[in-house]
Amino acid sequence: MAIKINQNIKNVLIIGSGSIANQHIQNLINLKINVFVIIKKQNEKKRFDRGIIKKIKFISSISELKKQIFFAVVASSTHKHIEHIKLLIKKKINIFCEKPISNRLQDIKNLRQKIISKKIFFYVNYQLKQHNLINELIKEIKGEKINYIEVRVGHNLKYWRKKRIRRDSYFTDLKKGGGVIFELVHEINLINNIFGKIIKIKTIKKNILNNFNKYEDQAISIFETNKRISGTLVQDMVSNNKVRYIKIFMDKGEVKLDFIKNRISIINDKKINIVKNKLEDLQKNLIMKNYESFIDIINKKKFSIKFFDEAVYDLKICKKMHEKF
Repeated sequence: MAIKINQNIKNVLIIGSGSIANQHIQNLINLKINVFVIIKKQNEKKRFDRGIIKKIKFISSISELKKQIFFAVVASSTHKHIEHIKLLIKKKINIFCEKPISNRLQDIKNLRQKIISKKIFFYVNYQLKQHNLINELIKEIKGEKINYIEVRVGHNLKYWRKKRIRRDSYFTDLKKGGGVIFELVHEINLINNIFGKIIKIKTIKKNILNNFNKYEDQAISIFETNKRISGTLVQDMVSNNKVRYIKIFMDKGEVKLDFIKNRISIINDKKINIVKNKLEDLQKNLIMKNYESFIDIINKKKFSIKFFDEAVYDLKICKKMHEKF
């Protein structure tokens, strides 16, 4: 995938050391961008892939930076996002933040004001928004009366990473922003963007695997949007079969976008039409598309707070989902 890289884009800072941080580092190295990573101790280097570790410039503090940073990627544990966003705002560095923006709403209002006052370009890495079939789906349902939608995402936690999941992993700890609701927030973001803002939602949560810290590994929700569209959302870390789809029931028939099969199925008058994606749309490619969008916004100086606001609204929905049914 070709991305137009301005000569000014030479240095990017990474905050984080997990699998998504490693993916960002690999992507940026492929783009021939210098990557700086903050680590507190030398033994933290073992968290990074061997194939890229020699190409990383490690620093112990942001104050060590002597070169201008085009933007920073916040890929730390969810509960540390606010702390790191504050640090980057103070240094006037543009921010590319992993989802969700945080697991808490404290200080959000102050952050918003500071981002605006310092004109920090802020972007959130919602990868599925860049999926090639999303626009196809929107075209297919445009102008149609939607009766309800069914959204589902699931995959057993033990298959999430190539390496074994650690007991201290942040996504298995609610206090650190873990649990299925925060982790699988992509679907909440897609609903809010395609079908209208969620205004009502009730959620039943369960801990089925029960082999880590206390957190929900399954959440089943019913919701309604401001466009009067109702639906169900199932998120789980339990399914042995990987599943991810959006199914829309309309007067004229049904439309299903299946992210796993990478296709859209259109059922109308008992006829099935299949629209296949010409692209693989792998995670690394979708992240690249988000880089391209972010870089374009910065280069054209199209300052906006909308991506920050969008992520905050998604967080508020996550908070509602954690309320008692």
